[in-house]
Amino acid sequence: MKKLNQLRNVFEQSDPFFIENPDKLQLFIEDGKILRTGTENLSFEFEYNLNIIITDYPNDIAQLTVPLLAYLQINQPELFQHPNLRDKAIRFLPDFNNNNTADILFEINAMTERVVVKQQDEHNVIIDYKPEPTWFKSRLRVYFENEQNLIFDSQITINDEVAPNGND
Repeated sequence: MKKLNQLRNVFEQSDPFFIENPDKLQLFIEDGKILRTGTENLSFEFEYNLNIIITDYPNDIAQLTVPLLAYLQINQPELFQHPNLRDKAIRFLPDFNNNNTADILFEINAMTERVVVKQQDEHNVIIDYKPEPTWFKSRLRVYFENEQNLIFDSQITINDEVAPNGND
């Protein structure tokens, strides 16, 4: 599964708080399913609800929401395109510890990852994650603070790992 690590990288890229406090960001799957069509090949789809727990967060919740939405717009666009998914796609629950920090839970429903499995030979298979459906824009960049702080760049986060920020 790739999306959990990708999302962790997006949060680390967008807020140094998570680099300094990696234990304050927890991602876990709830109600995971493996879906198959019953054909002869072993291809399948992961479907799951993703919970993201952030503890003792000292900043505005919008600083978490914007990179999360930017990532999902590229990597799970159907959450926003279908009315029956959109209303339940993302829920959040903040628990304000004091005037300075909060614990925040994001619940993302109906995450999917398609996996194609091809028989290479009698004893080996090739496992390949399929890309998400193409979004109508080729690239999405999100900045905070007057375009001084790049917090999300779809070009560097849709691959397996987040690459260093580069200037175009």
